[in-house]
Amino acid sequence: MAFFTENFLNARREELLRSVDRFQYQINNGTWRDGEVNDKQIIGTDVVAFVNVPSFGTADVITGVRIYDQYGALAGQQAISLSRSSLNTALLRFTFPLIEATTD
Repeated sequence: MAFFTENFLNARREELLRSVDRFQYQINNGTWRDGEVNDKQIIGTDVVAFVNVPSFGTADVITGVRIYDQYGALAGQQAISLSRSSLNTALLRFTFPLIEATTD
């Protein structure tokens, strides 16, 4: 049985949605750049953000992503490896499930 009410969890999802503010990506382990947030929404129990990463006209590898909150604090980051051709843009989807784990 869950401890938190669904109303409480829905309010926390709304807070998370508002607080994630700036999404960055790293190309070829180099400089960090800001991505363009296309959409942020709550889908079921997930907070989801879609971020556009434009092409720079050459093949490259997206080697990292990170997120800052509305106050400029680093919320989280992760190393990734997403290879692109010179023609590919990227649309990154960030999904943050906010659920309560229950034990049976």
